[in-house]
Amino acid sequence: MSGSNPCTFLEWDSRFFGHRIARVESQRLDADLVSQIAGWSRDNKIDCLYFLADGSDSNTIVCAEQWNAHFTDIRVTMRTKDLRTPADAAHEIRPCTPEDLTALRHIARTSHNDGRFFFDPRFTQEQCESFYEKWITRSYEGFASAVLVAGMPGKPVGYVTCQLDSAARSGRIGLFAIAEEARGLGVGRSLAIAALRWFAEGQVDHVEVVTQGRNVAAQRLYAKCGFRIHSIFLWYHKWFDHE
Repeated sequence: MSGSNPCTFLEWDSRFFGHRIARVESQRLDADLVSQIAGWSRDNKIDCLYFLADGSDSNTIVCAEQWNAHFTDIRVTMRTKDLRTPADAAHEIRPCTPEDLTALRHIARTSHNDGRFFFDPRFTQEQCESFYEKWITRSYEGFASAVLVAGMPGKPVGYVTCQLDSAARSGRIGLFAIAEEARGLGVGRSLAIAALRWFAEGQVDHVEVVTQGRNVAAQRLYAKCGFRIHSIFLWYHKWFDHE
């Protein structure tokens, strides 16, 4: 990584969480790189580093553990190239409207507690819940290409966000959540089918989705919709205690 910074400062995360946060650029570590990262973090007064590790490299995992980085998540990326979907879906899916946002924010606050931030004790419960509330709000405001919801206007019971990259002919599912009272009723399958249909209209070659290793229910749903595991990485958070 000679000639470039080993990390990138994350302005939005830093403002939101109230800590100076950065992301390690490499997905592999060795002793020399750890030393470079530590020096850069010290010079830039970093409080927390996100590190997405290549779990297939044993030296990286040993370095992360010896560095006292905190393991927070298994990042599972699933992909499908088959955008053909069943004709039947149990629930009608529609685009999100402004009157849905209050309910969507509540669903977001209560549905993503398997995410990595909830497994880092340095972030509070309130911060973690607010993070996803803000994410779904930003998605509707234009961060996502589309937000699809299930349920009556003003009373949605689930959502999926879609990101289209026309140049790369690819799609990505972002946030996906079902209200607690609507789980087990086929809402998730209907949302997944609707998302794949939306991407098919965008003429993409493939669609990806990222989920947590601990979220077995989501993995099963995506597998039933034709997704297969594409890659697995490990998330670590490294905190620095400044004197």
